[in-house]
Amino acid sequence: MYAYTYDEQTGGLLLTSSPLAFSKEPRPVYYKELDILGFDKYWNYARNDSYPYMWAEANNYFYRGRKVAQTKGGSCYTAPKIKILEDPEPDGQPLRFVDIPAMVEKNRRILEGLVQDTIKEVYNTYRKYQKKIDVFYVAFSGGKDSIVTLDIVQKALPHNTFKVLFGDTRMEFPDTYDLVNKVEAYCDDQQIDFIRARSEYDPEYTWNKFGPPATVTRWCCSAHKTVPQVLALRKKTGKSDFTGMAFIGIRASESVARSEYDYVSLGEKHKGQYSCNPILEWNSAELYLYIYSENLPLNEAYKKGHRRVGCLVCPRAAERNDYMSRVWYPEYFDKFLKIIERMYQKEFTNNEALRNFVENGGWKARKNGRDLSIEIGYSESKKRGGQILTIETPRTEWKEWIKTVGVLLNDSSPYTILFGELSS
Repeated sequence: MYAYTYDEQTGGLLLTSSPLAFSKEPRPVYYKELDILGFDKYWNYARNDSYPYMWAEANNYFYRGRKVAQTKGGSCYTAPKIKILEDPEPDGQPLRFVDIPAMVEKNRRILEGLVQDTIKEVYNTYRKYQKKIDVFYVAFSGGKDSIVTLDIVQKALPHNTFKVLFGDTRMEFPDTYDLVNKVEAYCDDQQIDFIRARSEYDPEYTWNKFGPPATVTRWCCSAHKTVPQVLALRKKTGKSDFTGMAFIGIRASESVARSEYDYVSLGEKHKGQYSCNPILEWNSAELYLYIYSENLPLNEAYKKGHRRVGCLVCPRAAERNDYMSRVWYPEYFDKFLKIIERMYQKEFTNNEALRNFVENGGWKARKNGRDLSIEIGYSESKKRGGQILTIETPRTEWKEWIKTVGVLLNDSSPYTILFGELSS
C-alpha cells in the first residue's frame, strides 16, 4: 500500500506517504541465514538473533540502504553462490543490528493509520455477512501473513465470533509446529476456538500411493489440507452444507495471480465458501513493521533464510528454498527426497542422472503417473463425453481415495465432487 525506502540511520525500512506501484518484498536477514549461505567467511557479526542485520529483496542483500551482496542458484544438493559487492562495514568491523525499536517508532504514524483502516474493514465485513455465514474463521498456516491476519481479526472481532483453523498436512516445517503450538496456547488463553485439521493418512503413505505431488498434479492440497479442513468445519458446525468465510493472509504483491483477487469473494478458493483477504493490499515492508511493532511471534524458519513457510518439500518451492530446507531439516526433508528418488529410479541408468533430475526440479514438472514405479490399479475410458475410471480390486471405499481428486460435497447419489474451481 505504501512505498518504502531503506533508512541508513536505523538500518531498517521507512514507509513513505507515496502509494506503492510495485513491491520487491523485502524481508529481514538474521545471522542464521548469513551462516548457512557462507557469509561468515567474508563478514564479521555476532551470532545473535535478537534482531536482523540487513534486508533482502529476492537474492539481493541490502545493508543500511546499500546493496552489498547477491546470491545465485542453489538446489537441494548445492548451496547458492555468493557474490560480494562491497563491505558492509569498513575494515572488517562487526555488522550492526537493525535498530528495530527506532525503526518502529519512525513508522508509527503511517502504520497506525493502515492498521486502523484494516481493522475497520474486517469489522464491517463481519457485520455485512454475519447473517449469511455459519462460521467465520482465520485460515492459519504458521507463516508471517497468517500471524498478522489473525492479530488483525482478533482485534476487530469478539473472540467468540470466529475460529482459527490450522490445516496440518504433517509436511510442515518443524519450526512451524513450534509456532502453531504457541498460537494455540494463546488462543486457549483468549478463548478463541483453535482447530487442527489433518488427514487420517500419513503423507508417506499417500506419496507412495499417488506419487510425489507436482506443480500440475498437486493432489496434496486436496488430500491433506482442503478435505480435512472441510470435514473439521462440518463437524464443528454440525452441517454438511455449511457456509463459511475464511479470513486469509493473501497479498496482491506476492504474485500476478493474487494481484487479481478481490477483498471478498465467493468460491475463489473453495466452491460455495466466502474468502476475505484483510491484508490484500499490504506489502511485506508493512507486514514486518507490524510484526515488530506488535511483538508478534515470527516463525524461526524465516530467520533461517526461508522466504516462505508452507510444506517442507513442495513442488512450487524454488530450488534455493529446497537447499535451505534440506540443510536445516535433513531428517524430515530426506524422508520425502528418498521417495522421489525411488519412484523415478527405473527411468535413469545411473545415480548421477537421477540426482541431476531431482536437483533440477524435474520431478516437479510431471503431469501423469506413467514415469512412476507404482501400480496404477485402474483403467480409463470415455463415454458420452465423460471420463470413466474403473478401479480394479479396490481395497478401500471409494469415498476415501476420492479425496485425492477433490471434495465430496454430498453423501448420496448422484454425487458431486469439487475439483479445483469446478464441480461435477
